[in-house]
Amino acid sequence: MVKSAKALSGRLSDMDLRLLRVFREVVQAGGLAPAEVALNISRSTISVHLSDLETRLGMPLCIRSRGRADFKLTREGEALYQAIEELDGHLASFRSQVNAIQSQLTGQLRIVLPDDMLAIPQLNMPATIAQLRERAPQLQLDIKLAAPHELELEILGGRADVGINPLHSRRPGLSYQPLFSHQSLLYGASHHPCAVAPQVDEEVITQQELAAPDHAVLSGAAHLYRLFPHKSIANHMAARLAMILSGKFIGFLPEYLARDYVERGELVAFFPDRFCYQIQNALTFKSTAAEQPAVQLFLEVLVVNG
Repeated sequence: MVKSAKALSGRLSDMDLRLLRVFREVVQAGGLAPAEVALNISRSTISVHLSDLETRLGMPLCIRSRGRADFKLTREGEALYQAIEELDGHLASFRSQVNAIQSQLTGQLRIVLPDDMLAIPQLNMPATIAQLRERAPQLQLDIKLAAPHELELEILGGRADVGINPLHSRRPGLSYQPLFSHQSLLYGASHHPCAVAPQVDEEVITQQELAAPDHAVLSGAAHLYRLFPHKSIANHMAARLAMILSGKFIGFLPEYLARDYVERGELVAFFPDRFCYQIQNALTFKSTAAEQPAVQLFLEVLVVNG
């Protein structure tokens, strides 16, 4: 007589999956008794589940006898176990694909940077932008330039997500990740009157018109700016550099920005031991955005390429 086998018709139910899991654990453990620990259920319950699965499938899966801890798979049981192994592999692949989909950053990352970002040696922004695009191809980048006092307002006002600027003071609601520091010196054009005069003292220097920002400067630099009674406004670094190169103004510039002009003989530093200060730069973002994946990714690639 030919015994007809029942198939798992339609969708696999939650009960089917639970029974298959019990069967897999028993096979991997080598018997019902060892599987008790892995499944956290009694041996009698495991036996009931195996019987239910055999009834559901309409075929014997294993040979077990009362009083014996070991058991033996039938030919059908071996085939089922192999099928479960294949199913586990497919499920693992499915989880990996879902995780990959979830990890693909979408939306927009709004970055605000200093206008001299390409001159900052610790900021390899082209490489950083390239890696951002490779790591998050679906993430739209919105990059803008701003003066230091504008940068924090852009973030606080919700118009930017993250920025890099000198760490003047810590505003409530913002978080700061220190990145690097640089030194600023007082420069003038090589054809500025103070640069071509035979001898110039500090008092004469401080009487020159200074290209300076109209916002508060670092506490460590404020005393230097107060020495200059004559000032014109240059909030952005590029504007300050242009005013200094005109030969009509002097001003403080980061050494990294002035270096090439100094080497070409276009700029000179005045009393570098006296007129100098250090600036700490930081990644700045809203405290509530600290856990945002896009912000974390930007910091990660920034540090790697810095």
